[in-house]
Formats: sequence, structure tokens, C-alpha cells
Amino acid sequence: MSPETQLFLLEHGGPMLLLLLLGGSMGSFLNVVVDRGSRGASIVRPGSRCPNCGMRLRFGRENLPLLGWIMLRGQCKQCRLPIPLRYLAMEWGVALAFVGVYQLAFDPMGWGATMDPWLEATGGRDGVFFFLGVLVLLSGFFAAGAIDFRTYHIPMWITTALAISMPVFLLAQGLVDARPVGGRLLPVPLPGWVGVGAAIGGVLGTLLANSLLWRGLLPQSFADYDQFVEDGEVLAEYPYARREMGKELVFCAIIVSGFAIGGILAQSFQYLGDPPIWLAGSAAGVIGWATGAAVVWLVRIVGTLWLGQEAMGLGDVHLMGGAGALLGWFAPLLAFALAPFVALCWLSGLAVVAKCRGRWSGELPPMPFGPHLALATMAVVLCHRPIQAAWQAWFGEVLPWPH
Repeated sequence: MSPETQLFLLEHGGPMLLLLLLGGSMGSFLNVVVDRGSRGASIVRPGSRCPNCGMRLRFGRENLPLLGWIMLRGQCKQCRLPIPLRYLAMEWGVALAFVGVYQLAFDPMGWGATMDPWLEATGGRDGVFFFLGVLVLLSGFFAAGAIDFRTYHIPMWITTALAISMPVFLLAQGLVDARPVGGRLLPVPLPGWVGVGAAIGGVLGTLLANSLLWRGLLPQSFADYDQFVEDGEVLAEYPYARREMGKELVFCAIIVSGFAIGGILAQSFQYLGDPPIWLAGSAAGVIGWATGAAVVWLVRIVGTLWLGQEAMGLGDVHLMGGAGALLGWFAPLLAFALAPFVALCWLSGLAVVAKCRGRWSGELPPMPFGPHLALATMAVVLCHRPIQAAWQAWFGEVLPWPH
């Protein structure tokens, strides 16, 4: 073994192996989330078992991430029911994705890092919380995208978990004594005291709006959906979509008012200088959440009022909010602009495959937009450097890349 190989294994072998195993375990968990989340079942109980004979799958034996499907030869140990290949694909897909993120962030192979240079400059250890946040966000996208692809619905609890946890990663990262890279302590645009105040006000406004909604003091949009749309029909057939947008506008107005009032009140704190990095980081997450959700919600409301039918699902709104909660306000805007091109490439690929197989009918089936939003967002994260270089070349003189 050459000295270079020994040095590589010593420095990067352990982290890459750990990420492979962690990704496999996460993929195994996401299989449960996707399978049960698609049916609206609990992801906690009962434990993993064969749906045919009821045999319980023991962790470390039948339920062994990455290897269990192979050891069982793709069938139940007791009743020989075939186990879908998608379970193995999810485990290895997430595992390799975790290792791939490590490569794109820190470039252990010497192929060239493409993620934000802030991560590579921190050496990994100082940027660990943001890196973990990216892995959690990626996992959430795997689950939300797979469920949306199967059911045209993204469970609210997935996007809520992302929206709550992502600012926590930024807060924790702000508490780490990271080295400034290019004048940046965090890889997201950091607000001053006005932004911090706006974020606090926005959180309070969100809590107030949801409290009023839960208590029945605010009307819930599409509450009578089941009375007009039968099972199997899409939500676009609901006849009163324009009316429901008024309810959502009232809900949004409370949140926007919270941001505005908080920002106005915080102006009196500007004499204190810059806010603490942990506070600015968590505020950046809240502002990113609001921006990601707002841009999709705006298109949803305007499109619905224009077309008379629901333009985009609320799941897409909350999905982009969860992305912005880690990536700040700019990344979700860029991802939302790229998502239609991702969808176009995907649909074009489906059309080519259908024609090659002789199954082209002239029409493509309707596709959910959530998976394309997720792919576009991860492209913005994983291809940060080439996208930033292209932005600077095309728009840099007019609109500099925000830091």
C-alpha cells in the first residue's frame, strides 16, 4: 500500500465508512417512512415485519441495512414473499449520497469540490453541524419526494420537522468557534438586528396564526374538500379554489405582520453592533424558511386566483420552507427558478424512454412538482461553485452573489 493510500485511509477512510453506514441506516428508516407515510400509517408501531406472514424483522439480522436484502436473496425468510428491490435501492442510494456529499464538500479524492468553499475551508470539524444539516435535509427530500411521487401529497410532519430542525443546526454551527472564510462565519447570508427582530416576530406570528387556526378562530382552507372531490380525483377539480385563497391570505397576513413588527421594533438595537453569530444564524434560518415558503405560496395564490383551480400544493410550500431554513433566503429562490428546468429534463427523459420502448401515447402522466423542487435545491447545494461562477459571469455586475 502506497504512502498516499495510507494517508488517504487515515484521514478520510473512517469518515467515509461512517457516512456509508449512517446513510444505509437512514435509508432503511426512510423505507419505513415512505411505505407507511404513503398510507398515512404510524412510522413507530408496529415494528418492521413481513406484510404477508407477519414475521418480525430483527435489526441486525433480517433487517440489516445495506446487506439484509442481499442476505435474504430478496425474499421473506419465512414465507418467501418477494421483497421489492426499491428497499435495497433506497438504502444504497442514501448511503452513496452521504458519501457523495462528503466528496463534493471536502474533495478527499482530489477531483475538485463543488459545494460552498466555506465547508472545505473549515476542514470538516468546524463545519460539522452545517454538514449534518445538509445530510438531514437530503434525507427529508428523499422521503418527501418519494411519497409525493407515489401519492401527490407531502406529509406535513416531514416538512414541519425540517422547518424546526434546520435553524437549530445553524444555531449550533454558530456556537462553534469556526474560522472566518472570506469574511463569512456561516455559509448563509447573516442578518443584522433588524433581521433578528423580524425573525423573532415572524416566529411569534406563525405561532399565533396556527393557534388561531387550531382553535377554529381562523377558517381552514379546503376544509370541505371531501364533499366535492371523490377518491381518486385530483385537488384541481375542487370548484371553489379562488374562495379558499382568501382564507390563506388572512393566515399569511398574520405571519407577515409578525415579521414587519419585529423588524421595526428591532431597529432600536442597532447601536449594539452585530448580533451574536448563533443568534444571527438561527435568524437566517427563520428568514430563509419564510422566503422559501413565501415564493411558492405567492405562486400558489396568484396562480389559483388566475386559473380558478389549485396551482401548487401546500406541501411544496412547506418543502421549500424547510430548505430555506438551513440554506438561507437566496438558495430557495434560485432553486425555485431552476425547478421547472429540472422538471422539463425529467419529462423529456420519460418521453424518450417511452418512445424507445414503443409505449409513447403522445401524452405524459401528471407529475408532482415536489421531487423537482427537491432535486433543484440539492443541485444548488451540491453544485454551489459552478452555479456561483455562472451567476457572477452573467449577473455579477448588476446582482452580486449574496454573502
